[in-house]
Amino acid sequence: MTVHVTAAEIADLMHRIQTLHEYRPINPIDQAAVLAMKAELLARIADQRSEEYGPCDYTTEAREIADEARAIATNATRLARLHRPAGGAKSEENEPPF
Repeated sequence: MTVHVTAAEIADLMHRIQTLHEYRPINPIDQAAVLAMKAELLARIADQRSEEYGPCDYTTEAREIADEARAIATNATRLARLHRPAGGAKSEENEPPF
């Protein structure tokens, strides 16, 4: 059974997106984390809808998009970690949003 997406989870995602865009330059690791969260919520919404309405093209397509978004987020996180400056130092100009 799918754990239903709550309004609080959607609000948290929206807050993270807003916070992410307030900090420049955007940290690619934080951006990947937000993308992964968004993909997870999308997948859960697709599962929730398929339980309610049965399998259909829309839920199948939503799952495929969520799977692709998860893969992109995973790859983005991996690449961001590879390209982080030695010692893991971040810009001291802005505090990280998360």
